[in-house]
Amino acid sequence: MSIAVVTDSTSDLPLEIAEKHNISVVPLNVHIEDETLLDGITISADQMYKLLPDSRVIPTTSAPSVGTFVELYEKLSKTHDEIISVHLSAKLSLTYSSAVNAVSEIGSTNTRIEVVDTQKASMALGWVAVHLAEKAADGASMDELVKLAHSASERTVFIGMVDTLDYLVRGGRIGKAQGFVGSLLRVKPILTIKEGEAHPLERARSRSKGIARIKAIVAENAPLDNIAILYTTDRADAEEIARDVAELDPGGSPVVAQLGPVVGNYVGPGTLGLGMIRSADN
Repeated sequence: MSIAVVTDSTSDLPLEIAEKHNISVVPLNVHIEDETLLDGITISADQMYKLLPDSRVIPTTSAPSVGTFVELYEKLSKTHDEIISVHLSAKLSLTYSSAVNAVSEIGSTNTRIEVVDTQKASMALGWVAVHLAEKAADGASMDELVKLAHSASERTVFIGMVDTLDYLVRGGRIGKAQGFVGSLLRVKPILTIKEGEAHPLERARSRSKGIARIKAIVAENAPLDNIAILYTTDRADAEEIARDVAELDPGGSPVVAQLGPVVGNYVGPGTLGLGMIRSADN
């Protein structure tokens, strides 16, 4: 029996990790004026971050179509017995809904398809997909994988320190962090995703203090199964954080991953963050 693992591009999974674990990644859409682009395929993260500061250009995003999921599921069903599809929070996107509707459209089939709302995004979602792929390769059953998808999601942590809340506000994804708006003066808001939407976590007095706090948050969540240090435009800062928390990564080398165009559209240039999964023994 073979089980395919599917996620979406808001997982921010580096290509080499997705390929290593045979994870199919469905791109979300990025709309810029009259053009529709595919997240990470026909628009790169760096291209997105060059556009964002231009107030005349306000990109929007949308979920993959139901047809996109139908096409992928039908393709995978030719080579796999079952498919588990894990996605970002349904409170942040209609992606989960598109996947569920695709399963309904396909109807009765010999291929079992399970769709899971992880209530997370970025590498908090990405690590869930990786864990599922590893367990599937080891022979885990679909029922075991569905259970793992939920338990692993509960153990994941996403943290983002943004330069400004402007991008979250204009993109309508401010969530419970609305309370930060209007109260920030030369401080760096640190956000998390809880119950599927953005929540305020802390305020850092400066970028350097925020970076120190990010490092401390890694230690506070240890022991960890996986760590990803996330960035939009400042890879050097992300690499510094990765070096300083390397001893807390089971492999001694945290992943450094760039936030993709869709997630980056809402957090903006200058963002640093974490995508982690706590050990089951934590």
